[in-house]
Amino acid sequence: MKELVMWALLQAAPAQATLPPAQPAEAVATEATVGTTQSVSGRWHIKVLASSDKLKRGPQRFTVRVTDSATGKPMSKGTLHVEPWMPSMGHGISETPRVTPQGEGLFEVTDLDLFMPGTWELRFTLEGPTQDTAKVTLKLGR
Repeated sequence: MKELVMWALLQAAPAQATLPPAQPAEAVATEATVGTTQSVSGRWHIKVLASSDKLKRGPQRFTVRVTDSATGKPMSKGTLHVEPWMPSMGHGISETPRVTPQGEGLFEVTDLDLFMPGTWELRFTLEGPTQDTAKVTLKLGR
């Protein structure tokens, strides 16, 4: 009897299901700005993006966008180094975060375990034709 009911349901179903078209992951994923700052010299604008603006302790993945403060053009040459630091505790993390250039002034920062809730700083060093520094303060929940 079950087979007969299933056969009848399948016969009544439309030949093709009407599902919305799949979107690429990058079109669905949006990143929230979790911090912005100017470099010490004022030359560079740094924006830190994450998958959510509600940061919690644990492993993090950030996208860092570096643009010229005067023109808004992305940093075309240079490297970015990131040092996470917890000012209230006077320490950072034991691992060195991985910074992967993505082109057009974008950098992906991974291998970054902010293991305690509270206030953290991401201390940036920009190296290229000139050297500059910056820091962004982040608040992490439990």
